Amino acid sequence: MRALRIGLACMVLVALSVSVGHAQEQQWSITVKGGLLMPGSVTVESMSLDTNMGFLANAYFDAMVAPKLSIGGFLQMAFPSVTAWGDDYGVTVTTLGATMKGRFPLQSGWILRPGLAFGYQMSSSDAYTDGVNGLGVGGLFEVIKPLANSKNALVGELGFITQPSGGNSDADVTWGPIFYFAFGYQFGG
Repeated sequence: MRALRIGLACMVLVALSVSVGHAQEQQWSITVKGGLLMPGSVTVESMSLDTNMGFLANAYFDAMVAPKLSIGGFLQMAFPSVTAWGDDYGVTVTTLGATMKGRFPLQSGWILRPGLAFGYQMSSSDAYTDGVNGLGVGGLFEVIKPLANSKNALVGELGFITQPSGGNSDADVTWGPIFYFAFGYQFGG
């Protein structure tokens, strides 16, 4: 956890220092979104459990390091439920990590921003007493509609979350891609 925090802090500092030297329109952005996490499947040891649709919220800080590239940090929280042993149990998945995103403006003024996310993932549930921690890896694709005469924008996002490695002292807990979509607002500067 300490190494992730140090790495994230270094990435943000590098992004901020490099972006100061660029004379471009937008140097940074903060985006806040809410949406839905689709159903998926979680593997606990060798047992597969189904997850149900749940809510998701995320916040990103992006700093432009080149005309078509940004790096930054994010916080994401998802609230699905999992069906196990005939009952549904609520789950909270919190991810804190770093992103790297491309930035491709279109002639229409819209912007496409595909990216990768890596983070430290923490899960808690009524189904188990010990928390589950792991490596969070995800992909995202943002579509941005800038607002007239402003650095602010409306943002739509399609993405997925995974946990290729993780668990607790009792079991390994992993999952493949679980997709989500979200919509929100971007503040720029």
